[in-house]
Amino acid sequence: MKKFTKVFLMAVLVGIITVATAAFADETSLFSTAQSTLASVFKNVRVIVFILGGFALVGFAIAAIFGKLDWKKVAVLAVGLALLAVADQVVSYAIKASKTEGNITWDASSLSDGK
Repeated sequence: MKKFTKVFLMAVLVGIITVATAAFADETSLFSTAQSTLASVFKNVRVIVFILGGFALVGFAIAAIFGKLDWKKVAVLAVGLALLAVADQVVSYAIKASKTEGNITWDASSLSDGK
């Protein structure tokens, strides 16, 4: 039974590699679609997190003023929101620094808000 399982897993692995190489052969549409979709999802989720994080920061600060919450938690939330704000610029900088890698040309304009 153990030998059958090994043979079966090897056959599945070969099948997955064969299917994956055929799927990645058309990399321009697959990767460009994935890149644009992930960039738009990142921008939309970031806006929602900023709104919720702003309300949470105010609430945490009020709770810390009245002694119900430690100030470290307020600082952690503030640093987390600051890192989220900087993340877009870091990704844009990294993409501009390596504009072309191999045959893939990255479009940094899809990640920035146009600011």
